[in-house]
Amino acid sequence: MSRVALNCVDRAQREVLTLELALYHAARDYPGGAAAIAATTGRNATTLQHKLSPTHPSHTVNVQEFGEILELTKDRRILDAVHGLVGDTIWQELAEAYTNDMPETLTTGIAQFFRQVADLSETWAKHIGDGKVDDGELAEIRQLVFRGIQGLLGMYNRARYVNQTTRGVERG
Repeated sequence: MSRVALNCVDRAQREVLTLELALYHAARDYPGGAAAIAATTGRNATTLQHKLSPTHPSHTVNVQEFGEILELTKDRRILDAVHGLVGDTIWQELAEAYTNDMPETLTTGIAQFFRQVADLSETWAKHIGDGKVDDGELAEIRQLVFRGIQGLLGMYNRARYVNQTTRGVERG
């Protein structure tokens, strides 16, 4: 099987990135880019662009800027990068997990999880099929495993939501 070299934009969508690259790509993909983030947060646009640029390693984003970028972009690559640093952790996005229709709430979660499992299975087979797994392929598998775990947690949280809204308080 031939290996296709991915450019940085493709990698940014398919892999768990370093925190620096996740912040860079999140800002890059935000409407108006880093300049818009700077304008929204009252920061100097040039300074923020330098802090986010992979070609300016001497400049770094501080904790407050990190929080502002995450709050504005809501880019899941940033959270993936943080959890990749810590290891053995996962984050769960709940904003779109619930509807007023209980059967739909549960079936949406199951369908989404099975799509994630299918994506992981296809990618796994493609990357393992030649008997080698390079660093980029491993990073892509890692991201899909993260998404699968999130899918399982989403299914549980949907069931918990339905339980709480149809039975009242949790029973111990």
